[in-house]
Amino acid sequence: MEAEQTAYHQQLHIHEALRVDAAPMEKLAAPADIPLLAGKEALLTIADTWNLVPHVTKSSDLPHQMGSAGPMDTHIYPLLKGISAEGREVAAPVVLWEQTKGPFVGGRWLFVHLPLTAAFWNGSGAEALKEWAAFCAKGVTELWIKPNYASYEPGERAMLTLQTQRIGHGTGSGDGAWKFSVSLEHEAGQASWKHRFEADVTEELNIHRISVPLEIQSGFYHIVCQAQAPDGETRILRQGFWGFDAKLLAAGTPVSCGRDYFVKDGRPLPVVGMTYMTSDVARKFLFLPNAAVWDRDMAQMKKAGINWIRTGIWTAYRNIMQVDGHASEEVLRSIDAFLLTAKKHDLQITFTFFSFTPEPWEGLNPYLDPRSVEAQKRFVRSIVSRHKDTKHVDWDLINEPSMFDPPQIFSDGPRSCRDPFELAAYREWLKQRHGLIDVLQERWNMSPVQLPDFEAAVPPEPEEINFNVQDMHQGKKGTRWLDYALFSMEMHNRWAKQLYDAIKDVCPDHMVVVGQDEALGAQRPSPFFYAEASDYTTVHSWWLNDHLVWDGIFAKTPDKPNLVQETGIMYVETPDGRAKRSETELRSILERKYAYAFSTGGAGAVHWIWNTNFYMDNANESHIGALRADGTEKPEADVSYDFGRFMEEIRDLFQGRKLEEVAVVFPYSNDFSNRKLAFDATTRLTRMLSYELKVPFRGVGEYHLNSLAEVPAKLIILPSAHNIDSEAFAKLIAIVRATGATLLVTGPLGLDAYWQPEERLKDAVGSYRPANVRREEMLELDGRLLPISFGQRRIAEVAKEVRTDEAAEAKADKLIDVPLGSGRLLWCPLPVELNERAEPLAMLYQHALTVAGFRAELEWLRGGRFPGVYGRKLAFQDGALFVFVSEFAFDTDVEVKDPVTGRRYSFVLEKERSVLFAVDREGRLKSVYRPKEVHIQVTGE
Repeated sequence: MEAEQTAYHQQLHIHEALRVDAAPMEKLAAPADIPLLAGKEALLTIADTWNLVPHVTKSSDLPHQMGSAGPMDTHIYPLLKGISAEGREVAAPVVLWEQTKGPFVGGRWLFVHLPLTAAFWNGSGAEALKEWAAFCAKGVTELWIKPNYASYEPGERAMLTLQTQRIGHGTGSGDGAWKFSVSLEHEAGQASWKHRFEADVTEELNIHRISVPLEIQSGFYHIVCQAQAPDGETRILRQGFWGFDAKLLAAGTPVSCGRDYFVKDGRPLPVVGMTYMTSDVARKFLFLPNAAVWDRDMAQMKKAGINWIRTGIWTAYRNIMQVDGHASEEVLRSIDAFLLTAKKHDLQITFTFFSFTPEPWEGLNPYLDPRSVEAQKRFVRSIVSRHKDTKHVDWDLINEPSMFDPPQIFSDGPRSCRDPFELAAYREWLKQRHGLIDVLQERWNMSPVQLPDFEAAVPPEPEEINFNVQDMHQGKKGTRWLDYALFSMEMHNRWAKQLYDAIKDVCPDHMVVVGQDEALGAQRPSPFFYAEASDYTTVHSWWLNDHLVWDGIFAKTPDKPNLVQETGIMYVETPDGRAKRSETELRSILERKYAYAFSTGGAGAVHWIWNTNFYMDNANESHIGALRADGTEKPEADVSYDFGRFMEEIRDLFQGRKLEEVAVVFPYSNDFSNRKLAFDATTRLTRMLSYELKVPFRGVGEYHLNSLAEVPAKLIILPSAHNIDSEAFAKLIAIVRATGATLLVTGPLGLDAYWQPEERLKDAVGSYRPANVRREEMLELDGRLLPISFGQRRIAEVAKEVRTDEAAEAKADKLIDVPLGSGRLLWCPLPVELNERAEPLAMLYQHALTVAGFRAELEWLRGGRFPGVYGRKLAFQDGALFVFVSEFAFDTDVEVKDPVTGRRYSFVLEKERSVLFAVDREGRLKSVYRPKEVHIQVTGE
């Protein structure tokens, strides 16, 4: 017998088969739309079943666009569903795949993922098998019913289209005409209409236009088409459309931003969100709209506790506005209908206009060519102008932007288009930043021959930069990369502000945002920079599962909410090509991502995505979603149900959050340089503070320090920055002097943004000089000698500084502790975050916390010694939210004490799971996340 493998079923475009647990299923039910198993449910017995993961789309409609969809060759229908005690559809033990195009065209594949027990064979199972075989042998008959628009103005009349075609070489459904019965009904019962007719269904496409003799009224219309073949096979097709309802869209007030959280109708709105682009046609939903599907799905999402939907346009922009300034009325009406459906279910909508890079239309640079930007503004305004009075929508300018060249998205840093507009903008930006050409020559290490004037400056290509310490063969000029990265940040903001203003001119009370991925550390537009052009910030926590706290903290600006706007789990495989994680493990990872979203001061989380999108040439997409390709809910959907219930119960708590007493400066000059160390330094710091020491902190950017003066921190950490902007450093020191903060600086103190030595704070710390680190260093702290180790290539990558007045016989570098105005400076000349050892880093941070007068928000009585156990308290004006997350392999008994109220809380933190609970001002328990599974014992005062 061969080993289990994916090779055979992948030839059938089934990428993987994942086990589905039978435990949630209470009964089996056959849907009415294709009633092949209706009345036969008792033949089959509940048992573990399977989720077939399709990879049926093998090409792209628009190969030059990363977000492009592909052909819809396969249509998947659940014929038997497992229903939970709560009425949720949690499994599909019997599934039909119909192949309308592609290599298996005409095929009807029926999968029964349950063992055939005695109940099957002792019943009418044999007859059922014969019926099912005959059903599959007939081949595919493709039926569509569509309105010509998804939304109509009141007084208009609808036109319906029925499309029919028999596909492939099956036996067919018998000769003769099919019978069709079409009914139309207004949601309020105000108008109804029925139409019956017969039509031949042949191997050629047949189109039947049906005029509806009713004047459309405001509201939603349901369309049901019952189809019966000559041999008795039946199907039900469902569609819908809207009569435009301006009153519905204008009801309520727009969602607005507080400092940390969103506000809806005067109350905080913690976001439990979902990305949605429809379950039937995925990213083509604006071109093939089905408002009945949207209505069904949104009702299900609302029931799941979801309060926010992210959607929009990921591809095919020219299909919407082929000619600059002339958008498709058909698509615009689809957007109208989508927003109306969401409003019906009280769901906030974030609508995204572009993805990765904006459509350039006929321009040369999508961000800087005025022709491109003006076309983009016309595109955007053609949509938003229809919704200036709509109250439940905000606008996302672009999903995960990269600068500048469209074919090179997701590069590690900007990539030039080499067009005249970028060249001119870059040279003008350099003049404004540096003033004199000789200043720029020094900073770029170029001679007057190499850089005679600003007009000689060109955007660098990455191969011209010495990013690696071993890239020394050609004498590359690497420090100019910092300028190009900073330039790209400002050009992104310039572009975003133009579209922002174009929207605000029409919809001044609508929020506008940029939806960015884990760009921090990748030199793409970063939240601390683009916050000036956005009403709130975002992060998409996908790949960096070991850095989820870091993701959230360094995307949260001091004065605007941060939304984890896209999160989920990427598919990973074993070396032999099988799924590495189970559905249950995926659920737990997603739950942790939601918990971290709130624990880092975020406004909430949006799951990617509701329904699996298998209409892309990307097997990874076929694995992602709260719903399987067969339409049933994965365990991942539990996260929405559980967080939705919990956050709705405690939503009024999210007011007046107390800020963290510790702040960490993200060293952008280093991160944007040709020798990046910032990612390693700040992620190491985050792991140490958050997990080992249980100390929460907030983030600030090197170029965005004002908040530290407005809301001072007790301890500020600048971790192993090496090179830092001189003006930013001076501002940081001034803040320390004025606010009384303690500043801990690790690593070199005297390197400017371009890695040039600069004596700083000489009056406070004395003279010092740069030096190389050795493999083994030593730090003296409180009379103790702590070994510091720099392994691998760190001795070449990092540096330290040595005080010139230290005795030659010194046995260790010392921590310098000096006053700065009303504050203090702690300077560790060694870049300790970049060393291999954890103990000296922990002791250094603990020392700094003590000096700064830090007060722990929790006392850990049990469970705190495990580094895989995370926990913190978020204090609000009327209570607190406690968040605990396990990245540990075993269940852990946890007990903590709140030093403010004196109450103790004890519970079991299951491995890989999250525990959250809310308390009032006196520490009394108000609500528990997953109350049926988690018990919180409260003791004390």
